[in-house]
Amino acid sequence: MAAAAAASAALAVVAVPFFAATTFFGDDHLFLTFAHHVANPFRAFVTDLHGGEYYRPLWMVFWWTLARGGGPIPFAVAALLLHLGAGVLVVRLVRGVGRSPRVAWTAGVLMVLAPQNLAAASWFSATTDLLATDLGLIALGRVARGRWPSALLATAAACLGKESAYALPALAVVVLLARDGRLPRGRALAKLASLLAVVLAVAIARRLVLHGWGGSGEPGPNLSGRLAQIGAGLARIFTGDEIVPMPLALGTGAAILALAFWSAVRRPGGAGRFAPFAFGGVAAAPLLAAGWAVGARYDYLPSIGVCWAVAEALEGVGAAARGTMAAALLLIGTGQAAVRRRDIVSYERRLAAARRAVHSGLAAGHHVFHVDGGIKDLDLALKEDAALEAAGVLVLDDVPASFAIVPPGLASAARPLLAQPPIPPSGAYRFGDVQVVGLARRGDEPDLAEAFTWFPDLRLIRLMRAPGGQVVARDVTERVREVLDAGDEAGQD
Repeated sequence: MAAAAAASAALAVVAVPFFAATTFFGDDHLFLTFAHHVANPFRAFVTDLHGGEYYRPLWMVFWWTLARGGGPIPFAVAALLLHLGAGVLVVRLVRGVGRSPRVAWTAGVLMVLAPQNLAAASWFSATTDLLATDLGLIALGRVARGRWPSALLATAAACLGKESAYALPALAVVVLLARDGRLPRGRALAKLASLLAVVLAVAIARRLVLHGWGGSGEPGPNLSGRLAQIGAGLARIFTGDEIVPMPLALGTGAAILALAFWSAVRRPGGAGRFAPFAFGGVAAAPLLAAGWAVGARYDYLPSIGVCWAVAEALEGVGAAARGTMAAALLLIGTGQAAVRRRDIVSYERRLAAARRAVHSGLAAGHHVFHVDGGIKDLDLALKEDAALEAAGVLVLDDVPASFAIVPPGLASAARPLLAQPPIPPSGAYRFGDVQVVGLARRGDEPDLAEAFTWFPDLRLIRLMRAPGGQVVARDVTERVREVLDAGDEAGQD
């Protein structure tokens, strides 16, 4: 009864932030635009609906379906269930390769409580990572139990959820190594080849639909830089990056990984004892193809190997020590959720203030706005209000490389604002009857004098904090014009 009560309390602590400390932000508004304007999401299987970047049709259908709920609650429920499902599936996978119930359940609990994983699960756009991970875990669990037909089906579904699942054939090798203590041979190799054939089939479909190999086209760091990003992400799985200071987080994570590896070295059991580390490394390998491997979502699949490795190292540790570790993770996760809640409240207040300002400006006959408030993709967020979208407004923001729907009447004037090379690579996301374009990257933005030349109607809105944490919008257009007319370059700020 005590264990059940503790588990229930922990579950509540994990679950509440999914509803109290989440909202739509960033890329969420891009995918909401897709959901609102595409009548048939299954077209994503045969048509490029994501601007030449990605081929994730199963997830796009999943997102479109959730968006029918009309608010964030369906997304929060889905994210929570996918995250808890990942913990359960990790337990089944580790049991399937012959590890003890204690190791399996410890790995599953770590997967659910790890602050970095909770951070990933709390962002609705990251459901693509959660969905692909869950489907991949189903596939690997079936491989561990020799259920190959269902493993092939789950592999195909995972690859249609996100490209990170292309690593599943190699991860299946790791799973068989963990189960048998040696690399697969004979018939097992032939069955692994069938997994590889499924991945190749999805990759070919991706190539045909995107008319190329896709990708964002954004320049990233060199190989050593990407390895550093991946390593830093794995080191922060049990600390997150919002509560624990970065140097302490990296040092703590590196120590945990080193101790887990030292435990594996000292533990008998053949080559299979290093399978968790191989799992994490193989799962992280696709990140080398990413432009920037920065963000909790990128670490979600590789974290399975880390959680498994730590669970193996803790096999002989008593219940009190395990409970203490779980409590520490819950404490970090709770603090992380509190920070996120504060940020969400601030974001929603800024968004509401921007909406009021644009509605007011529209009533006065204005159609082009620049809002200084740190809200990415503000144009898309505001145009979730059908009245604003129908009014043909253009809302620019101070976050580079944001996305916007440019009204046809403003397309010519807005051309200098677009990112070069274009974002996305094809130049625009084509969602039903609208095109969504990426605006200029950092350092490429035009100055205010140019913007006023292109848009004489431009209104400059600045969001300001008021007493009590409220946010008010101020139209500073005339004041800025006076500064510019006086020739003061400081007006550019």
